[in-house]
Amino acid sequence: MTELIVTRTVHIQATRSAVWAALTQPELISEWFGDETELDLRVGGKGVLSWDDWGSFRLVIEEVDEPLSLAYRWAREPDADPEPGASTLVRFSLENRVGGVDLTVLETGWDTLEGDVQAAMKGNQEGWLEELDELVAFLEKQDSA
Repeated sequence: MTELIVTRTVHIQATRSAVWAALTQPELISEWFGDETELDLRVGGKGVLSWDDWGSFRLVIEEVDEPLSLAYRWAREPDADPEPGASTLVRFSLENRVGGVDLTVLETGWDTLEGDVQAAMKGNQEGWLEELDELVAFLEKQDSA
């Protein structure tokens, strides 16, 4: 059986504090991930990630371990609460490496969803490819400025 996860690791030529800021500060998140962000950065805190083309997705913070990891549960459908069975868990892990930071994104919880899970996973896999490329470009541009 195929494991139901979406994951990607990227190397970013930036400091861990810069990567952490880009993952946790709403004004910086909106530079690479979505168009507008609201975020209460504490366990149990809520947030919203909005895309002009896709809608607004609510989230709840599950873990904050600055500057090592961040996890949130986000709704699969726009304008819905991230309830069990209708959300996935996204975990960001940061690890110092020579010349920068390795950032790993791991999205789980697909096995609890209803509907076409494979299509949803494929969409998010493609989304993380694009969004993390944008994050790398954003941070490395900042670092060289």
